[in-house]
Amino acid sequence: MSYFVMVCEGKNPVTPIQQVPTVKGRWRVGRTLTDPIPEPLVFTLDAKRPGIPKALYYEKSIPVMRDDVAATLRGVGVDNIQYYDAVLRNPTTGEEFRDYKAFNIVGLVACADMGASELMGTSSSSMGDVDFHALVIDESKTHGLYLFRLAEATSAIVVHERVRTAIETAGIPGFVFYGPGEWSG
Repeated sequence: MSYFVMVCEGKNPVTPIQQVPTVKGRWRVGRTLTDPIPEPLVFTLDAKRPGIPKALYYEKSIPVMRDDVAATLRGVGVDNIQYYDAVLRNPTTGEEFRDYKAFNIVGLVACADMGASELMGTSSSSMGDVDFHALVIDESKTHGLYLFRLAEATSAIVVHERVRTAIETAGIPGFVFYGPGEWSG
């Protein structure tokens, strides 16, 4: 087993992002962004839910990661990500976290083993928005990439064992790596 779905649940209590900047481009479709992106991109944290910002936010339209995560990914050879300077701002305290990057993963990979995976409900789609109860990756279709979005469910960020080991070795808190049949989404 070499591939995992990477999730960052953060260190509790986690403060979520409430507001994402409006910029051109679709950040979850695996294509290179070609329009100019204003930097830094400013994200507003949820003032009603104070806590610690996570190392990685990927739930919103523009995903964000901390600089140490980006450095770790670069260090293991991940080269299919566009990075843009970002700031996370707490509207109540005025505190700003400037050690973040907005990021765009270039490339979608269709590698879900649809026969071995369990689907939720009666999903008729095979690309983009499949709901998995238990995802299994067909490693023969990953092209040896270290990190990519899953074409069948673009909310899933799939990483190679090498990435998992590097993040764990760096001691970056909050990451969970789901193996075969463990991730649902």
